[in-house]
Amino acid sequence: MAAEADVSIELIHAFGSLCGSNVRDAVLFADDTAQQIAFPVGRRVCISHVDNAEASFVASERTEQVTAMAVAQDRSYLAVCEKGVGESWISILDLRSGTSKPMKTIKPLSAGASGARLLSCAFSAPQEGGTSRYLCTVTSGSEPTVIVMNWESEKVLAKCKVPGAAERVAFCIKPEGTEISVSGPHMFRLLHLRSVKGEQVLKAMPAFSGLDEKSVRILDHAWLESSKGIVAVCIAEGQVHLVSTEELLVVRTISKPFGDGEDAPSMPQCVRSFSQGFLIGGADGYIALWEQTDDETFVDGSQGDSEAGGQRSAEREHKHANTVQVRQSEAAVFSLDLTSGEESLLIGFRDANMGIISMGSLYATKDEEVSCSIIGGGNHSGPITGLDVAVQRPLVASVSSKDSTVRIWNYSTRICEIRADFGGDAPSSIALHPFGYYLAISFAGWLRFYHILVNDLKLHQEQSVRGIKLLKFSNGGHLLAAAQGKLIQIFSSSTLLKLATLQGHTKEVTGMTFDHEDSSLWSIGEDGRLLEWDTSTWQQVRGLPQEENLELLAVGAMAPGAISVSVQRGSKSFIQSVQESKLEHEKELSAQAKLQVVCHFPGSPVLFAGTDKGALRVYPSLHVEGPPRCREVGLHAGGACSMLCLSMDGRTLITAGDDGALFLLRVSGLTSEDETTGTQGAEEKISAESEAALASKEEIQRLENSCQALMAEHKVLKERIESEAAKLEEECAAKVAEARQKDQAEIQELLRRLDALEKASEAKERESTRIMLAMEASHAEAADQLGNLYERKIEHESDRLLALQIRRENLEVQIQQEDEAHQERLAQAQDVADEELRRTLAEKDLDLKKHQDMLAFVQHRFEMLLHDSGVDHDLQVTKLRQTGRESLEEQKKVEVRLRLEQETLTRGLEMQEKDREQVEDQQEQVAVAVKSLREQAEELKRTLHSLRGEREDRELTVQDKERRIASYQVKEKALKKFKLVLDQRLQEVTQSLQPKDQLITQLEQDLAELEGEFERQLTDQRSLEGQIEQRKQQVALLTAEASELRYQVQEKDATIFRFMNDVNNLVTKQKDLKKWPQEIRRLYHTHVCNDERGRVRLPLEEMQRQMRVVERRVATLANKGMQSRATCKLDIQRKANENAALVHELNELRVHKKSLQTQVRSMTAKLKELEGPSTAKKPALEDGEDAYAVGEQVSLSGSDSLQAVAGLPRPPSSGGVVPKGPSGSLPGPRQRSSSREALHPSGAGAGASSGLGQPPLRSKAQGAVPQLSTAKTSQGIAPDALTMTRSQSGQQLRAMQVDTTSLQHELDAMMRQRG
Repeated sequence: MAAEADVSIELIHAFGSLCGSNVRDAVLFADDTAQQIAFPVGRRVCISHVDNAEASFVASERTEQVTAMAVAQDRSYLAVCEKGVGESWISILDLRSGTSKPMKTIKPLSAGASGARLLSCAFSAPQEGGTSRYLCTVTSGSEPTVIVMNWESEKVLAKCKVPGAAERVAFCIKPEGTEISVSGPHMFRLLHLRSVKGEQVLKAMPAFSGLDEKSVRILDHAWLESSKGIVAVCIAEGQVHLVSTEELLVVRTISKPFGDGEDAPSMPQCVRSFSQGFLIGGADGYIALWEQTDDETFVDGSQGDSEAGGQRSAEREHKHANTVQVRQSEAAVFSLDLTSGEESLLIGFRDANMGIISMGSLYATKDEEVSCSIIGGGNHSGPITGLDVAVQRPLVASVSSKDSTVRIWNYSTRICEIRADFGGDAPSSIALHPFGYYLAISFAGWLRFYHILVNDLKLHQEQSVRGIKLLKFSNGGHLLAAAQGKLIQIFSSSTLLKLATLQGHTKEVTGMTFDHEDSSLWSIGEDGRLLEWDTSTWQQVRGLPQEENLELLAVGAMAPGAISVSVQRGSKSFIQSVQESKLEHEKELSAQAKLQVVCHFPGSPVLFAGTDKGALRVYPSLHVEGPPRCREVGLHAGGACSMLCLSMDGRTLITAGDDGALFLLRVSGLTSEDETTGTQGAEEKISAESEAALASKEEIQRLENSCQALMAEHKVLKERIESEAAKLEEECAAKVAEARQKDQAEIQELLRRLDALEKASEAKERESTRIMLAMEASHAEAADQLGNLYERKIEHESDRLLALQIRRENLEVQIQQEDEAHQERLAQAQDVADEELRRTLAEKDLDLKKHQDMLAFVQHRFEMLLHDSGVDHDLQVTKLRQTGRESLEEQKKVEVRLRLEQETLTRGLEMQEKDREQVEDQQEQVAVAVKSLREQAEELKRTLHSLRGEREDRELTVQDKERRIASYQVKEKALKKFKLVLDQRLQEVTQSLQPKDQLITQLEQDLAELEGEFERQLTDQRSLEGQIEQRKQQVALLTAEASELRYQVQEKDATIFRFMNDVNNLVTKQKDLKKWPQEIRRLYHTHVCNDERGRVRLPLEEMQRQMRVVERRVATLANKGMQSRATCKLDIQRKANENAALVHELNELRVHKKSLQTQVRSMTAKLKELEGPSTAKKPALEDGEDAYAVGEQVSLSGSDSLQAVAGLPRPPSSGGVVPKGPSGSLPGPRQRSSSREALHPSGAGAGASSGLGQPPLRSKAQGAVPQLSTAKTSQGIAPDALTMTRSQSGQQLRAMQVDTTSLQHELDAMMRQRG
């Protein structure tokens, strides 16, 4: 018995998925190589390897439900939305680290909304050179909210409520994109994330024009990578809308996303974007491929406004490329995912299965079959109603009534080996024989027994038994217990006969278990009774007294005569331990949960139990004081953990639940080390036996017939090979002669090519030497001419500088004289201006006095007039006041009248506003009706067009059918003649077969079984045909080996014959006994020491030996020739690359020299400005000499050099001439191009104009610059390399010539020997 602390469990694998649920992105690639996938199963997220089924699980014991998943575009991070008790959170996993522990846990909901679920999440597009920065999610509840977070800092940036329930949220796929799209059943919105005053704000945009959200049901949407700002939206009514996020309108509606095929589905389920377009998943396993196109026009299933002039917009650049059915089933495609390289496609189906296909499979034609590889062999799509494990084989059998399937799982290889679909006849329970080769399944009206074959179930026998809900084999496998309502039927496994019917329960039986020695059967029922049955007499031994308000949930055998029972009293749960039908103790469970199933390992106190909430509990021991402690592991979601099975070795635990998932757990600590060692030995023996599989006699007979056919075919092939061997010997002589002629021709060709290569090499060497000499001479001549030209330019510039200095002194003297004259003229003008100013001031004073007198008179006159006007004003004010009072009274009367009119007009205006609103509503309704009528008219036009086509097709079909009817009428006349005779015989047969109706029914069933068996055998036959092809290839190889062995045997027979012949001659013909020692030594040397110099061979043997020798030498000669050609080619390429590198370096030095020359000019100008005029001449000359002495002279190359020379002032005597480049040509086009590249990098060929392509030179005093020597060295390498290559090629060709000569001599010698 193991200690409590030693028992541990570890989750190792899971069968199942949530692809058919409401979980978004229920299966995703976890890497870029399509080797790992991530999918939620139960309460866990499994990251599984596709090939070897190795799995790891995200560790989170608080999780009750996984609500959504998302993966970053670079497959580096995985976000999992989880729901716990009163809270929701997002776990971030680093997929590249290889660990299943979340690196971050984010709780984006506030305290008031912590109970809401996170229905979808999405990463933003990765930044350039970085990762995804943002993470968005959407919540459930009455006020759905979109939340944007910076997941690295775990900070919520912005929130925004959306007007309706949401199911999908997605980020814009462009880098640094801040647009977010969110959709629900009747809602689709675009949100913008903006920065306002240093804070992030999430703003919702208006609804999309042209998308009636209330009248359609939106299923999914995705941003398109191939079009900027376009989102594809799937509608349950069958359309796919392409909407523009920039214009907020529907730009295109695809009415038939799956094409015009008759079998194509009408409703899209999901959409996924890729670089060249998008994919649409539909019902029955169909996937539609839409690609971006460059065609001017194309035909598809879209509708909408036609573009003027046939112009195409960005949103109309997609066309329907293909529609394929990736799986032959009724399961719809619910999820799609692509790798980053877009090589593999991961598909999630409605029936919880997952598959992988290549993207190339989507381009298959209708005649090609597309095969989708289902991961792990498939999963159940409904609650599991039965589970059992074998003892002798690592097999688990499960059954689901919802999907009507039975599956056989191998928990060692972690794959579903057999899947049996029973269609409308849904199975209810299952029992697996301990040996692992036998299976019992209950149906609504039948109990059937099956044999487990290699990849199928074969019906063995069936019995008409109705209402069986529970099956259980005994531990020894000799008994089968079947619960039928409140009865228990006992069957013999060997004879399949009913042994007993157990009656004791008053209500339906809910649980059964055999004890470990099969001495007792325990049963529980809805009546709350626990009964024990003796398996030897099938009598009720004893039982616990029945209690009121007691519910028995599960029963499990713990030891011989001891069981554990899970009971429920009201709201409290208990575990009872029963020994010999007596209650030993009862423990109340502390946690509030019902134990739906219990399981024990023989001899261990550890109890494994499954709860009604989907968790697994492990109780180390029930024999403790107080409530027993336990460890709880959350596995199944949305239902109970209803089934538990423990393997024979106690190291594997299998659980099944209402969510259709199976979990495999590794258990350690149940057995001791000795038991573990013995169990391992037994397990190895069992695993060796588990490799065996059942096979039918028909299959064995068919294989024997195939072997006999292969043996007969082998015999025929053997005879054919012997006849072909004779023909080959005849053809051998002809081929030898032909090979000799080819060898002679090849030798002559090689000699001719050798002479040509030697001549070409000598010509190339001579041309290279001539070009080098010409280049050296032209460079020296150019250096001398440029030196003379630059000295003359310096002298001319110094003379100009002296002339300019003298002119500047003269100009300074003139400026001083002009300044003195100007000062004198300025003084005279100032005196005249002063006198004029004094005269003007006197005149202004007189005018001022006159104006003052006039002002005094005007002021006096104004005062008089003001007094008179004041009196008149007072009189007028009095009159106006009287008039104002009268007008005020009249205005008050008018005001009262106007107010009454205003109220009347206001009431009329309100009535007009109401009328206007009614008219606008009527206009909108009319516009909507007109639009719907237009759409109906367009739809009717399309329908009319399709109906016309159908009418034509039907007319053709009618004509064809009329012709068939005419032929059928002829056949009918002939058949009527037989009808009378057949009717009479039919009556006789009917009368004779009436007692055999039951036998006919049985035969029809047998016929159906035989047809199924025939189909399976046909499949096996095809596999065997493939094996036969392999065997044929093996036979061919063995035939070749047999021919070789036959040839060796013939050689040995010939050797033996010659030895016997020599011995016979020695004994019979040689009478002189003295010569026998010499003859015996000759025989010894000939037949023992293999001294064959004196042996006479047959002509054919000698011919074959000579032919083999010649073939080997010819092959050696050909290899040597190829190696020499490859060596020459590589050497020439290497030298050409070296020349190109040197030329490139020379050009860079020229550019650097130009920049230095420009700097010298600028420094010279600055120095002239800083120095005084008296010493200007001498420093200028010195600077000019130093500048040109450093070697910074202008390279006169091309048109730029000529323009620079033309822009300079002419020297006094232009006696220099422009230097000329080398002239001449190369021997051939390839030689000219290679020499041009090596010697003229600027593009000028031989014989170009003066100065083109010349290297930079120093002044005459310092000589040529190092670049010139470098250029000479680089150009001098080519002849040396060519000389070396030519010498090596000559040596190799001479060696080949020697080999050819020796080979020719040997051939001549052999011909002479034959002659």
